[in-house]
Amino acid sequence: MKTDVKTAGYITFLIALLVALPASAIAEAVDFSCMEEDVRSIIQVTDAHQEYDVRIFNRCPGAVYWAMCIERLDPWSHKVIETHTPSGYVEKDKRARVNLHLKNTPPAGGELADGRIQGVYVSYAYAIESAPRAACVASACEAKKRDLRAKASTNDKAWSQARQRLAARIESECPASGWGNTDNDACRERVRAASDEEFQVFRDTDAALQEQLAAIDPETCTVYGGTANTIK
Repeated sequence: MKTDVKTAGYITFLIALLVALPASAIAEAVDFSCMEEDVRSIIQVTDAHQEYDVRIFNRCPGAVYWAMCIERLDPWSHKVIETHTPSGYVEKDKRARVNLHLKNTPPAGGELADGRIQGVYVSYAYAIESAPRAACVASACEAKKRDLRAKASTNDKAWSQARQRLAARIESECPASGWGNTDNDACRERVRAASDEEFQVFRDTDAALQEQLAAIDPETCTVYGGTANTIK
């Protein structure tokens, strides 16, 4: 989300119009669409965390003050666990960067599941004369996503239970020790293969729900991270 904090500044012709124009017209004269933003993941070197860079690039005709609201989410409950409000000043044709280390978080209940990295919401604000304040968006965005989050949680729980059943079956049918366990790896693969269809349903359901979540107000409510974090 981008919040434009618009004040009079370096645009020469705008200064000449300050007396003649009402405040609303002055505000409209400053356009911060010349600020470019992106959030990108960095090469993953460990399954304990994932690095992200939040970057802005100033293509405006002069220097700009910037601010962000970065809200870090638990990837399972989607509750805000930490809020960062970095700010700064970036010259024309220069970049500013905020680096994030998003931790790999296991399920709170200890279920058998891959960890997920924390997610973040990022919003921006810009100004010319003084530091702005970026509006935080997680609360409003998560309210819009509540019903889909509940469906995803139900799917996650059923998926986790299926993993537990599969682990118990592998342990029972393919013991790691004892007589006749020379074909242990092949046995485990056979048991896993028997569950492929069931697990594909969970994967397809999750993918469909994630697609619907991503379609909710993507300009404001995009979450970066929040997915499985396992190095293959």
